[in-house]
Amino acid sequence: MKSLKIGLVGLMLLGFTGMTASAAHAAVVVIHGPREAPPEPREEHYGPRHGYIWVGGHHEYRHRHYRWSRGRYEHERPGYEYAPGRWDRHEDHYDWHDGEWHSHR
Repeated sequence: MKSLKIGLVGLMLLGFTGMTASAAHAAVVVIHGPREAPPEPREEHYGPRHGYIWVGGHHEYRHRHYRWSRGRYEHERPGYEYAPGRWDRHEDHYDWHDGEWHSHR
């Protein structure tokens, strides 16, 4: 019930300001990543596993600190190749790009 009240108050505020829900969504500010480079990745030991690929760990940035996120096995996808995630420098900060599958075609 409390969340319903909060939602109704939010809709009323949008009405008072003359904004639509889509305009309010477009006004969300994206906060850029950290200014300092991530630490070097940790060395991880893993063995081959039939039908899986190894996705190496990486440093995540949360609450103004880097924290290590361990690697994991991911099911292979026939006809696809996995491109690992990476940190890229963009102007004065770093952005994380998740790993993704790319078709061989």
